[in-house]
Amino acid sequence: MNTLRTLLAAGALLAAYSPIFGSAEASPQSRAEAWLTRYYENPRPDDLLVSVHRLSAEGFFERAGNTAMAIGFFAEVFAQHPHRVGQWLGQTATLPSAHRRILAAAAWQAGHPRGLALMREFNSSDEDSSRMQVNELLRRGPAPLAATPVVSESSLRLQWGAFLATGRDEHVLAMLQALGQNERDLTLAVRYAIAENAVSHRRVLEICRAQLDKQPESVRAELRAALKEAAIQPRS
Repeated sequence: MNTLRTLLAAGALLAAYSPIFGSAEASPQSRAEAWLTRYYENPRPDDLLVSVHRLSAEGFFERAGNTAMAIGFFAEVFAQHPHRVGQWLGQTATLPSAHRRILAAAAWQAGHPRGLALMREFNSSDEDSSRMQVNELLRRGPAPLAATPVVSESSLRLQWGAFLATGRDEHVLAMLQALGQNERDLTLAVRYAIAENAVSHRRVLEICRAQLDKQPESVRAELRAALKEAAIQPRS
């Protein structure tokens, strides 16, 4: 998907493929990671600045796949608190440039004018080919995250990040739609993500169970398989 690819490039790097899709139980977490992965259960926007600085120092933004997830997550948090975005971006000016780009891309995705200004600022120093792509992206404007189709593991992670910020079913439903596209690699990635996250996030499990009788049969079959896999995984 060209729009997402350009947005991720503007944010830092293309999200890489990885066997771990961001389960809260996949590996030991720092306090900052726990703040992010459980945010929708207990929103604490006042902790954003300290958490972002800790995530940056811990290398969170540089791990495979976390660029897309972070953009999805922070875009939704910024959209919920537009009056605080300018302050947040101003107080993260000392972060590494690659990490600031992620936050700028998230703010732009949230429709905040400061995000647009930062995207243009970063873009002015990029190579011509990248600058042209980003300029076209900025000209079109951001699309709602929930309306962004899941066509790759990167867009899958984008939706997952948005879910972590909101807990809304629309982001899980976007993932489920990808199960009916008859693309083997994407189907496996989505099914694995659903199975893994249904174990550590009861909200995901509830949404998926509620969809069993609502989705087309091609989706239901894969969803049943994912929930069966989730049922045999250990819970902590």
